[in-house]
Amino acid sequence: MKPALSRQQAVWLGLGVMVLGGAILLAWFGLSGLGEKQTEAQALADRMGDPALAALLSDGAGVEKVTRDISEIQKLEEELKNEVGTFPNRWAAATREATGEGKVWAQDPGKWKDQLISVVSELQKASPEAHLKMSPDFYLGLDGFRQKSPSASEVPALALHLAVARRLVEKLFEARKGREQYATACEIKSLAGPGSILEKSSESGLSTSVARPAVSASGPERKTFRMEIQCSPEVLYEFVRLLSSDDWLFLVKDISVANQKQEFPARSEIAKRFLSNESSVQTSEKESKPAGKKLLEILAGDESVLAQLEIEFVSWKNPQEVASAKPEKKP
Repeated sequence: MKPALSRQQAVWLGLGVMVLGGAILLAWFGLSGLGEKQTEAQALADRMGDPALAALLSDGAGVEKVTRDISEIQKLEEELKNEVGTFPNRWAAATREATGEGKVWAQDPGKWKDQLISVVSELQKASPEAHLKMSPDFYLGLDGFRQKSPSASEVPALALHLAVARRLVEKLFEARKGREQYATACEIKSLAGPGSILEKSSESGLSTSVARPAVSASGPERKTFRMEIQCSPEVLYEFVRLLSSDDWLFLVKDISVANQKQEFPARSEIAKRFLSNESSVQTSEKESKPAGKKLLEILAGDESVLAQLEIEFVSWKNPQEVASAKPEKKP
């Protein structure tokens, strides 16, 4: 039988065990830290293996250059954030303008009809100056309301149709001012939108609620407009560009383009046109008249394109406007 340990021996034994455990624990943490440092060192070595980074670090002004570039990027990011941050407010303001918020013509059927007549007359008078052909019967897609006024429930949708249709035509006027390789005839063939649906529903006896476009359960409401125009490729490009950069939130959803002539002219036809062009040039030299068309203009067909566009107008409302518009729940 082994002799029992004295109290002093037991105390020293306990202290020894504690010291040994602490040493093991410190060694464990030390090894872990060493492993982390080894990982970091390996990552740094991998980065140093990158030729671009190695060249940067070897350059005395490299760090300063990187700091300057980071500062420029941060500045650009802040400017972009400020610019993009204004978009929702501009879209919301455009929506208030499109819906005629606070305007009598956007609430009263008779006043709306007067506004329609005034807008159509204004656009018809401006079309010759803009070199845009417009049929005398063109009525912004609201032909069903030539001889009648809408009901009070139809006015809000018709007010938005009228404002957006006017904006689209005015943007086409603006696009017509762009530079063209050859002067080409431009014409607006047709325009249809939500008001056109209301018009057809009234004629067929359907209720207005059936004819209204479905409202998305989430996200802002969208109104679809369809246009058919005949113009040069340059005018079409400029028109789409103006819509995409406008304060009014337009989304061009679809474009269908067809050439005015589906086949290249026959050689004999080109020869006849070219000969007649030469004779007109000779006549102009004698009689001081404008010269005829150039050969390239004849070969190009001197034609326009027929474009059909589907355009959505997004009725944007800021979150605070949506919250204030919701009725409060009664307790």
